[in-house]
Amino acid sequence: MSLSSYFAQAETLDSANPLAVARLLFDLPNDQRYFLGNSLGPLTHAAREAVSQAVDSEWKTGLVRTWHDGDWFDLATETGNRIAHIIGAPSDSVIAGDSTSIALFKVLSAAAQKNATTTRNVLLCDINNFPTDRYVARSVADLFHLKYEECAVSEMATRFNENIAVVTASMIDFRSAEIHDVASITATAHAAGALTVWDLAHAAGIIPCDVERHHVDFAVGCGYKYMNGGPGAPAFMYVAPHLVEEVEQPIPGWFGHDAPFAFEYTYRPAQGILRFASGTTNILSMKALHGALEVFEQFPISAIRAGSIALGDFFIAGFDEHLSASGFSLGSPRNSADRGGHIALLHDRAEALTAELIGDGFIVDFRPPNVIRIALSPLFLHFNDIAALIGRLHGAL
Repeated sequence: MSLSSYFAQAETLDSANPLAVARLLFDLPNDQRYFLGNSLGPLTHAAREAVSQAVDSEWKTGLVRTWHDGDWFDLATETGNRIAHIIGAPSDSVIAGDSTSIALFKVLSAAAQKNATTTRNVLLCDINNFPTDRYVARSVADLFHLKYEECAVSEMATRFNENIAVVTASMIDFRSAEIHDVASITATAHAAGALTVWDLAHAAGIIPCDVERHHVDFAVGCGYKYMNGGPGAPAFMYVAPHLVEEVEQPIPGWFGHDAPFAFEYTYRPAQGILRFASGTTNILSMKALHGALEVFEQFPISAIRAGSIALGDFFIAGFDEHLSASGFSLGSPRNSADRGGHIALLHDRAEALTAELIGDGFIVDFRPPNVIRIALSPLFLHFNDIAALIGRLHGAL
């Protein structure tokens, strides 16, 4: 297929795309094509309006009264419930807040304290996990006097035994976009008596996570990638309802207290997921995330997943025809069932090509040693954006 035919096909697909209108909900620069929803999601009009309302009315006029007269006290749990709908969790099982690193530390510590014994004394981590996950997991292992071990997710089932206390991995590999089999790994871990902690950072908002259906024990994720909550947006924590009253998190704070305004000297954890709160909710960033999540009430995660698959398959078709003979190769699964929301395009000059693409308004990113990451969010990307990128890459060498 010629490039002109490929562009024509993009126009045909866009004209029939049920998600095409979602782009109107975002405030994107007209001179850029944005392929980094897996790094920082773009600004939504709803997020801006939510922050403006919080600044110009709630903070400016309501001042401290807004804690009692507005929704500030409940914002972390209300935002958590919006996220629960996206990740397939029951209501009141998710709370938003903290950074992903702190959230992961909390749930890993809760899992270790709950499940570790003198003989069940191993924390097993995905060796290809995002670096922060590995740093935090090793720290938790040290704090709870556990042995820290790593292996590839594909090897985990063979490592599960009565010594494993906690298993942690990411649902989607941040480099390759490979989707790990959460249901199978979780079931096998449970059969061996281990608890699971999943990082959904590269999954939440782009594919169904189904944490309740897959019997996940704990999960975390960030709000600034596919959920478009803004730079440094709050993270989230999920704890399975049957576990939440049985575990303790390591950073008790007044917002997680059962009676925060009683100012008691002794900590009593709140009921349910609220006990995973610590300090005061960061209202402005939480407002941005809460507003951004409105888009998922208009477009269900199943439709977003279908749209992302279509964009990814269209990119791969263009790759096969126009890039595969030019020094490029694919670092992501071809099978859409095994591939998350981004594609890893490999090239020896990946770092230089990334800089050139960004200079031309194609916003991608580089991951060492040779990966150009291209995220495919159907909420703000169209097929003609994919065709334009393929055309630019075809002319790059």
